[in-house]
Parts: sequence; structure tokens; C-alpha cells
Amino acid sequence: MADPWLPREEYVALQQEMRSGMAALARLELACVLGAAALFAWLVRGAGDYVGYQGLVWFLPIVVPAYGILKARAVRARLALVADYLAKLEGHASPGEERWQAYLERQHPRARSGLATTAWLLLLAATIAASAFGFADFREQCPGLLRDACLQDAGPDAQTEGA
Repeated sequence: MADPWLPREEYVALQQEMRSGMAALARLELACVLGAAALFAWLVRGAGDYVGYQGLVWFLPIVVPAYGILKARAVRARLALVADYLAKLEGHASPGEERWQAYLERQHPRARSGLATTAWLLLLAATIAASAFGFADFREQCPGLLRDACLQDAGPDAQTEGA
């Protein structure tokens, strides 16, 4: 005869994994928003220090939400696997009864997933727009080819003043 405690312990462990996965998603979302904001603050603080190709550093914050999107997809895929297995365990425990996943899916099909995807895409779009504005401002201050932009420390006026 099978041990009746094994499915219960397994069920509790899987429920805990679901909770920790959802918490990890929340931490990831917060970390990506704060990380992008911190990078922009760092870039704005040193905006006058960038010369030549260094102006491309304005596109660095785009990496943060791009990584967040990929990581969130991986966590959600893992949670979907755990949820499917939990549904099987619940189905064996009480066949014929509606379980939590079926209820939630019937109420709001794919709502959480759709909202999360929309939020990530909005963060990515906002980051791209802010990076483009920052880079455009850099290019306005340092016109010309990137390799030649702002490489001169002093113009001809500064040389005649010192003489």
C-alpha cells in the first residue's frame, strides 16, 4: 500500500514552490524597475562626461527590462509546470471536484499573464524611449560623427585666451 503522507508532503512542497516563485517574480519586477531607474540616475549625473562612443552608454538601461522579460518567462514556465502537477495531485485527491486552477481560469482567463506581459512591455518601451531621449540630448551637445564628437577639450578661443 502506498504511503498516504507522500502526496500530502509533496503537495505542501509544491504549494511552497508556487508561493516562492510568485515572490521571486515580484522581486524581479521591483529590481528591474529600480535597476533601470538607478542606471538612468547614474547616466544623468555624469551626462557631461561622455565623449565619442561613450554616448552609447545611454542604451545600457535597456538590458535591465530585457533580462527581466526573459527571466520572468522562465519563472512563469516553471510555475506552469508546477501548477499542472498540482492539478493532477488535486484531481487524484478528489476526483470530479473543481479545483482552484480551473476556477481562476474560468473567471479571468490568462488575465495575470496578460497584465504581467503588458507591464514588462511598457517598462521596456519606457526604457527605450528614455534611452533614446538621453542619447539624443548627448548628440545635441556633441554633434558630428561619434568618433569625433566632443573630443576637443578646448576650442580655438580657449587657446588664444591662454596666450
